[in-house]
Amino acid sequence: MFKKLFFVLVMCTAIAFAEETEVIEGGKIIVSKNRPVRNLLETPAAESASLEIATSTVDSRDITLQNAATLTEAMNFAPGILTEMRGRKYKNFSSFRGQIYPYPTYALNGIWQREFHELVYMMPASQIEYIDIVRSSGTLLMGLGDMTGVINILPKRYEKPATVIEGEVGTFNTWRTGIAHGNTVSNGWYTVGANAYATDGPSNRNAAERAESIYGYGGVQAADRLQLEGQFLAVQGARELMQAEPDGPGRNTFKTRAEEYDPFNAYHLGGKLLFEQSPEASLELTAGYTERSYHYKRLDNPANNAVERDYEYSLQLMQALDLNGANTLRFGSVYNRWVAPNGKRSYTGVRQDVETVAAVITDEHQFEKLLLDAGLRVMFDYYNEYSGASFNINGNNRDFKTVKDKWSDPLVTVTLGAKYQATDALSFYAHLAGGQRNADSGALKADGSDLEDELRIIADAGVKLEDPEKGMAKLGAFYVLRKDAITKVNVLGTNTVTGDEFYFSDNQNIKQYGLELETRSAPLADIATLFFNTTVMESRFKAPGNSGYSDYVEIPDLIVSGGIYGEAGRFDVNLVGKYVSRYRNFRFAQDGNYHPLGDYVEINATAGYTLGRKRSTRIYVAAENLLDDEYSTVVGWDDPGLELTVGFQTEL
Repeated sequence: MFKKLFFVLVMCTAIAFAEETEVIEGGKIIVSKNRPVRNLLETPAAESASLEIATSTVDSRDITLQNAATLTEAMNFAPGILTEMRGRKYKNFSSFRGQIYPYPTYALNGIWQREFHELVYMMPASQIEYIDIVRSSGTLLMGLGDMTGVINILPKRYEKPATVIEGEVGTFNTWRTGIAHGNTVSNGWYTVGANAYATDGPSNRNAAERAESIYGYGGVQAADRLQLEGQFLAVQGARELMQAEPDGPGRNTFKTRAEEYDPFNAYHLGGKLLFEQSPEASLELTAGYTERSYHYKRLDNPANNAVERDYEYSLQLMQALDLNGANTLRFGSVYNRWVAPNGKRSYTGVRQDVETVAAVITDEHQFEKLLLDAGLRVMFDYYNEYSGASFNINGNNRDFKTVKDKWSDPLVTVTLGAKYQATDALSFYAHLAGGQRNADSGALKADGSDLEDELRIIADAGVKLEDPEKGMAKLGAFYVLRKDAITKVNVLGTNTVTGDEFYFSDNQNIKQYGLELETRSAPLADIATLFFNTTVMESRFKAPGNSGYSDYVEIPDLIVSGGIYGEAGRFDVNLVGKYVSRYRNFRFAQDGNYHPLGDYVEINATAGYTLGRKRSTRIYVAAENLLDDEYSTVVGWDDPGLELTVGFQTEL
């Protein structure tokens, strides 16, 4: 009953609308600025404007008031986000609209990352200015995601000289600290910082971890028509792989394995060049390099120890042409190479070396209030050596054969979009995308036959109402059809070397449809801001040989989040909550059967007090999972329950 009452209260109070631009708040630590106006000559790789209906933003103010420590935590209350928490080699996955296998991909300031999931839970949130979450899998220009959504992380920027120091201690002997310095000058900006974090984790679960990171971002107007940006991120640390709940339904082997990554290291370098060739033309060049090295140790079986190293580099070139003041043509190409010399995690034991190249062209035309766009992308993979991810994550287990020196079939994606700005406050959206996703080369079904490529069609439509004095509300609908979707099935194979079991893949038809509502109020009486979002969806699948569709029980039907940010004088009180409906899964289960997951409410709260004549220091207490609900999102692993922290943030 308490769950229902809480969310009825949030829903009733949060239907007010919201501003999307942030206000610079005097001398406070929280400093944000307005989002830049969309200009394709300044941002040639921007996605279709019609995808705004399926895009949400988490900003630095949300991150601070929710007391989010990592990128994973920062996204948790965004629309439709399902965060799967587990103890295995991938600690967690974040998804939306049931987009799993493959999960959504990531980009760092527009630089796409092929392999990033193991860094999400270690990336400190304090260095993030915005997180743009594009839920539709119709993205064309943000990297090489094959019909999956993209999560783009934009770096922290300060509008004036600032040095921010923060620290926190809490449950499970958890602590984190950080320092950042930044400024905006006449011809550029910069931000540098460092963070450290450690925890013992739940006792007797092999759950300790630590991480340290340094980062820097900057940009400069190098010449009248030349802008340069650069970024770097380095993370190091160690992590024990948390064991499954001793009395839970997880596999017995996961309850006793003593595994860890010690040490792990990750480095990223990236840069962007924007050259204004003329008032009607601009060229953007983006490049990035990322390297990761994880030393995997089986303390109970050292023979399985391995160094899991991989690296990737990418290059993107995009040309924008303003043809007549109303029509903008953009075209370019993207290249990415990913190499794991000895395999890694889900690919352990087999060298991986994949090159991907794509060509893209889009055209956008403004008819007074109506904006239309169309796009085409053609993408190829070249497998120097490859054996697809088994996702069972058990050493050398593999349900794929290795292929060498092979081109993939061409992957074609086509998009059409429209945005109609009826009034300054009211706009309508529609977006349609169709494309392909390759089966991992060499992937086999349980009967030994090859997997088919997947065809995916996605439609988004909706309406947005925005009033600076009231707020913002978006209501969108989506439909996804996946023909021959590549999914894991409850059919077991056995590795002849280790004896471990793994799951085969198969082609199944999947269709999903649903509604997404997102609202945020303008400040009410300069005291409170409310937000509310919900995703309601129906997911169905049809297995080969079946005549009709069945309920896709591995995906929840309802995800609801809401909250209130309250401020009165020097005090601030912030309450956020989330409900995820019931779903089921069989992965990691000892008996191989489906087990119930989800059906939980998570409520977090923070309360702060700001000190100093200029109000430059904030001290706070925070509680996560106030209901102490040890719910599970993955079979065998549960949330540790109530966690308490105290901390401070100060600006020098």
